[in-house]
Amino acid sequence: MAGNLLTMRRWRRKYYDIFAKFYDWVIRVHSGDVSERLREFLVKKASIKDGMRVIDLCTGTGSVAVKVKILCPRACVYGIDFSKGMLKKAMEKSKDINWILATAAFLPIKDQSIDVVLCSHAFYELKGAERFWTLGEIKRVLKPEGKFLLMEHEVPKNRLIRMLYYIRIFSMGFYDGIGFIKREMDVLKLFFRKVEKLSSPTGRSKLILGVK
Repeated sequence: MAGNLLTMRRWRRKYYDIFAKFYDWVIRVHSGDVSERLREFLVKKASIKDGMRVIDLCTGTGSVAVKVKILCPRACVYGIDFSKGMLKKAMEKSKDINWILATAAFLPIKDQSIDVVLCSHAFYELKGAERFWTLGEIKRVLKPEGKFLLMEHEVPKNRLIRMLYYIRIFSMGFYDGIGFIKREMDVLKLFFRKVEKLSSPTGRSKLILGVK
């Protein structure tokens, strides 16, 4: 199992290397977050303070990590992604963040050394056992009382957009994704002692907060 997760399919990595060129635009359109209210909402809900160590997991082009640094300049921020293309874009946005090339399921981070882990609009694209490995890693690196904040798209109400939403999930090999979406709260409760769900300002995304 571990070997399979470490040797991720080349096509998937290549997909994200290419997608990096359009990623920010797609996220803005899909989430309706033209003014970046979602990122600010996510960071503020994390209650990050000076000196805290924060991971932006599956950071993509680093927009959330950058928002953390803007709002909390004295926090130590790590942006982690498995795509070189994504990280290349992220590095263009800030040199004050620790950008790390790694998979979400195997974090090169010490046990109980992180205060907050953020993951924005990326967790659904992890497949099967990879999601459980990732949740286990998040719990491992978090300090006692540490927080995991997961932001994801709500299932669109518009029929056409909802169809495109499902097509994208299936296109990434997320065959069991719909089942996970329906029971995500129960799954997170297996890893965190307290789990709650909040609606985003745009209404198109949701925020799930887990406390270790």
